Amino acid sequence: MTRRAAPFAALLVLIAAVAIPAMSTAQGSRAPIHPREGSWITNPPGSVAHADPLELPVPGAKAWRVLYRSSGAKGEQIEVSGVVVAPDRPPPPGGWPIVAWAHPTTGIATKCAPSRGHHFEKTVPNLAELVRRGYAVAATDYEGLGTDGVHPYLVGSSAAQTILDSVRAARSLAGAGSKFVVWGHSQGGHAALWTGEMAASYAPDLTLLGVAAAAPATELAHLFEDDLDTKGGKAFTALALLSWSKVYDLDLSTVVEPKALPGVRLIGDGCMTNALGLLVDGLGLELLPHKFLRADPTRVSPWREIIARNTPSSVGDGVPVLVAQGTKDTIVLPAVTRDFVRRLCEQDTSAHLIEMETDHLGIATLSADRITDWIDARFTQAEPQRGCVVPPVER
Repeated sequence: MTRRAAPFAALLVLIAAVAIPAMSTAQGSRAPIHPREGSWITNPPGSVAHADPLELPVPGAKAWRVLYRSSGAKGEQIEVSGVVVAPDRPPPPGGWPIVAWAHPTTGIATKCAPSRGHHFEKTVPNLAELVRRGYAVAATDYEGLGTDGVHPYLVGSSAAQTILDSVRAARSLAGAGSKFVVWGHSQGGHAALWTGEMAASYAPDLTLLGVAAAAPATELAHLFEDDLDTKGGKAFTALALLSWSKVYDLDLSTVVEPKALPGVRLIGDGCMTNALGLLVDGLGLELLPHKFLRADPTRVSPWREIIARNTPSSVGDGVPVLVAQGTKDTIVLPAVTRDFVRRLCEQDTSAHLIEMETDHLGIATLSADRITDWIDARFTQAEPQRGCVVPPVER
């Protein structure tokens, strides 16, 4: 890989990241669900077309695998799958408060949807505790995962729309209210931030009380490394380029060597299978030549504009943000996250950064208790978040 090509690979490792260990469940082991016959797709966003009861080993919980209506990357009406979990008791007046979970990268193939794997409960940090505290949880698969179509990988508007409509689905299915907090990790952190940016305009019927993001992909253009030349870097570069070529109707061969195209497509057919973020089909990597990019996507149009277009830059007015970052994270660099939080502060956003001594994988679970308590405070307003908090750099 050339030095110009390597930064893009580093970016995709950073964004795609390794998922929480339970991503080993995302292998399409459950059959897809199908909507009722008829014109339900013309119903309002968030309308539930199908709901299958889902048995989870979570005390006091009831759950469903759902298919609901949403809007695609190009504004078209689409089907989206996911999971809704709620306490198995009568809801309080006003309905259950909602936590919308945004999952980290599982792949871009339909079979890679978290809802289709066994042990779904392991894919949402603190799920049992959230239910115990009286929250409904809406966990989207995102567009194109679990349903037909292309997964718009790291396309912010698509992710936000599917998250917001999953909250609407939870309202109609589980007796939930209109108030919610969004929480995501890595790719899901990117999605959570985009949800904060789009909530007021796309879903004025909902009330967003806060955005929590663990090791989110933020300042994309500043997250490049110049020395990555690994199988993981190649794999994640292939995932993004393949997805974007389909979403934006681009010729993949303008940035990928023609002889590498079969390997790229094989990688796109695989899923994350363990905590190391390996792909099901390693053959795709073996088929990629050492130098498989013919141009640096960060320097040529329209690829560089796609990166800029999908970089999160703000959240809604008055919406507090909590960002958790591992100080040993070599994928999402702590300095990059700090810079992003400072930019939010410059926009008068109430943004707090917490740093913990862990890596990119560990931050999701290590920060879960802190984030769960922070979510409680958003709903009770017992501890309103004010101002900005960025810990000093330890030397």
